[in-house]
Amino acid sequence: MNAALLGEGQIKALPEMLLPMRERLLANLVMISQIPAPTGEESDRVQFLLDRFTEAQLSDAASDEAGNAVGRLRGTSSERTIVLVSHLDTIVPSQEAHEVRVEADRIIAPAVGDNALGAAIISLMPAVLEHLGIRLRSDLLLVGSTQSLGRGNHEGIRFFLDHLPQQVNVGICVEGMQLGRLNFFSIGTARADVTCTVRETSEPSRSYGSESALVVLNHIINRILAISTPTRPYTVIRMGKLRAGVAHDVEPDHAELGLEIVSHSDEMIRQICDQIDDIVVEMSARHAVDAQFDVFFSTKAGGIPFSHPLVKSVLEVMEQLDIEPDQGHSPSELSELIARNIPAVTLGITRGKRGSKKEPDYVLIDPILTGVAQLVGVMLAIDSGVCDES
Repeated sequence: MNAALLGEGQIKALPEMLLPMRERLLANLVMISQIPAPTGEESDRVQFLLDRFTEAQLSDAASDEAGNAVGRLRGTSSERTIVLVSHLDTIVPSQEAHEVRVEADRIIAPAVGDNALGAAIISLMPAVLEHLGIRLRSDLLLVGSTQSLGRGNHEGIRFFLDHLPQQVNVGICVEGMQLGRLNFFSIGTARADVTCTVRETSEPSRSYGSESALVVLNHIINRILAISTPTRPYTVIRMGKLRAGVAHDVEPDHAELGLEIVSHSDEMIRQICDQIDDIVVEMSARHAVDAQFDVFFSTKAGGIPFSHPLVKSVLEVMEQLDIEPDQGHSPSELSELIARNIPAVTLGITRGKRGSKKEPDYVLIDPILTGVAQLVGVMLAIDSGVCDES
């Protein structure tokens, strides 16, 4: 089978052709979901992927210096190189139970959709292509990236891309959810913590508010809320986390705020970060506390236009598979590919839901084969050359 099937409309038949792979895909998903992988502790998942790559007899199957799992499926001519990447880390602590439940229509497990499913698909992609009888002309680089989330700040994929010995032509980032996700541009993002700690001193301070870290942090929040953000370029400051105190009758000596700044302008993000830093320094001095502004995660704005042949090809594949596209944006390894002028998209595999304290994460089983068929269809389009810029 080759890219000619795109013109013949046979992409629609791929999910049924993949049915014999269903149980193997689900077994892989269950196994990898049981392996804890908080950011910086992904080595067991890395080994899981490398074992699958070795079984598929991939050349260069090894971990790099950043701990990424890397395998290369050689093409017949190696005229292009396609990168298929999924992050391996999760936000779930290793000490939390990684129990997996398989029900008739879904798989329930911590972080199963972000991103155990993506990693499971990466690990079995050589077997999927072999089952379908597909031999790509292009080299396919399969990457399970480490240190992507939170303070990892995409360190794994950044190292991988900075140390590649050859050019990468196109990238596909694989996320477990949601089916229909089509990201082809990256919005600029900065995530930061503001911490406020009352200074230990032998003499009582007369500065207002210094007795309570929460009061001082409230002053900082009010100042941040007063920062003017433009409608164009689109710019938003989101405050997502606030933590302070241990009891109702004890004034806290430490408080933390977690916030995110998103914008279509990297310059606007820089200006806002500078303003917040000035606010924090001023309030630290004014109220005799130690306050800090720590930006620990950032992505740059950019992407490929809607008119790019890669985007058009993805939409054609989605149409043949009756997938409704969702052309939004959210942080992923995409931003690192875009920053290096590599045309790339982020695609989702199935539908599901991120859990909460009351409800666990789950992914639906039936759409998974459609999501895998989507990946195959897009790779075939890239391999045929129709995604190349003219």
